[in-house]
Amino acid sequence: MSNTIGTASEQLLHFLQNNFLSQSQDQNIQASLAIVDILVSAKCCFRCCLRFLGCTTFQLYTFDHNVLQSALNDISLKNSVQKRYDISTDLICTACLGSIQLAETYVDEVYEKLKEQNYKVDSCSLNCTLPISILTRDHLLKAHIVNTLQEQHKDQPFTADVLRALEDTNVRDPKDFFKYLFGLKLKERTGLELDTDGPLRMTVVIDHKPTSKDHLFMTKLKEPLLKIRTIRQKRARVTAGESRSNVTEALKKLDIEEAKQFTRIPPIPPTEKAKFDSVSLVHVSTYVGGRYLKFSRDYSQTPWAIKGQKLAEHSVSGCIVDILKKYHRADDTKFVSAGREDANVRMLGTGRPFYVELINPRTPQLTEDEYKKIENEINSQPLHMKNVQVRQICYIPAKYTSIIKEGEETKTKQYRALVWLSDPITDELIERVNNYGSTPFTIQQKTPVRVFQRRSAAVRPKVIHTSTIKRLRDDVDLKSPEAHFGVVKLHTQAGTYIKEYVHGDLGRTLPNLASIAHTHSADLLELDVMDVDLIWPPVELAKKALDAKDTPAITNENNKRIFPSAAL
Repeated sequence: MSNTIGTASEQLLHFLQNNFLSQSQDQNIQASLAIVDILVSAKCCFRCCLRFLGCTTFQLYTFDHNVLQSALNDISLKNSVQKRYDISTDLICTACLGSIQLAETYVDEVYEKLKEQNYKVDSCSLNCTLPISILTRDHLLKAHIVNTLQEQHKDQPFTADVLRALEDTNVRDPKDFFKYLFGLKLKERTGLELDTDGPLRMTVVIDHKPTSKDHLFMTKLKEPLLKIRTIRQKRARVTAGESRSNVTEALKKLDIEEAKQFTRIPPIPPTEKAKFDSVSLVHVSTYVGGRYLKFSRDYSQTPWAIKGQKLAEHSVSGCIVDILKKYHRADDTKFVSAGREDANVRMLGTGRPFYVELINPRTPQLTEDEYKKIENEINSQPLHMKNVQVRQICYIPAKYTSIIKEGEETKTKQYRALVWLSDPITDELIERVNNYGSTPFTIQQKTPVRVFQRRSAAVRPKVIHTSTIKRLRDDVDLKSPEAHFGVVKLHTQAGTYIKEYVHGDLGRTLPNLASIAHTHSADLLELDVMDVDLIWPPVELAKKALDAKDTPAITNENNKRIFPSAAL
């Protein structure tokens, strides 16, 4: 204990000698001790004394009440100041209401919450909300220091310098020291490191009901500095005008002499400490992706309902997200894919790239074996296993999620369609369509009638890279109804409306299959997506796999291209 007091005395003396109050070290000490005396007389804790003196040496705040008291008494004795500080440990600080004074005691409630939620993390970022009345109390206590120095220390050589220094500086924000002290105790209890970029975002709220309306005296001034009003918000009556920023701005304009008529300076000491109100724990989102295949023409991509009426009983996302949510212990999910197919369109080939955003996951990342287990569980659901399958489920770093949205409009897709033409599909018609579609051509698509309720009216140019047609069977009788049916294969720019390209959408898509084939009309009966040309999921390869040694590569087994990640 004596060693601790000695260390505290040395550090505290060094701070007092070199703070901002005066040019002389001796006068700095005398002025600092005078301010401490004023604050202690107003029932403030020693940690808040450091705040008012402008101390930013966080180590000093870690010393407890008894150590700081002994250190100050030691410094006072050695500097011939006839003052001994003897404050009861039961005192609740007038300035911080106990929130800084007893910061470490609030960790217990947070520890229980962390234990209950069981987040698998090593670090967290901490935000805190302290009682709003501290703003008013700090301001009034600073005014009390100034008044007392002017009245009781006006003949001291340091007073003029101190008054100038106090005029130009603000009391140190208590939040910084609360977070530091709270964080040290939290690490001791849980092992969690405080990190501004930590994935777990913790918000601790400390409240003090008895003083929560301290600032309302500023509504009673001759010219009120606060204007409080009641407004209606989300079907409830709420009070507006007393935000922290409003209170801070009002205090800057406050006339202390007028304030004395409406409130006490220094403020009345509290009889109870600020209480723990709540803790909010939110982990940054985790992303898991892969590719899905849809073999059914009755599954929508995501739940599909209009005016509360379900138009498809099942969805692809419904087969996937609940299982991922369970393993990651997340609050919610968001399904994102590289484009979408209609419910009556199958997704075949290598599958459509997708990822799921897992909101507030307690288990942010799983092992490769666990993701393989998830993949198998999704693929073996009795109700869905013949209709929806997934592959290559894996963890996706957040920086790669933009690939999906960019791919919606920048990549290409391949389709296979069963079509009907009003004329038989003759060799001449096949040659005409295949010759036209052998080189890229651009179609102009007005917003389709079927999506007009959700898409803005526009003309969208889209590129058809290749387009071919063939009969269902080579030996079909051209006079039979079967001769009107064919298979069209398309390679198009992402975002092309395939159904409208086939039937023309009442002339809103030009050219279209019917106009190219020189036939009266065409219709699309069934459609399959065969390939989405997007490298997904991304996997960082070892640097040795590239000629460019300093650039990690991205590839996957859907296609064997390898290129620098910077190209994405």
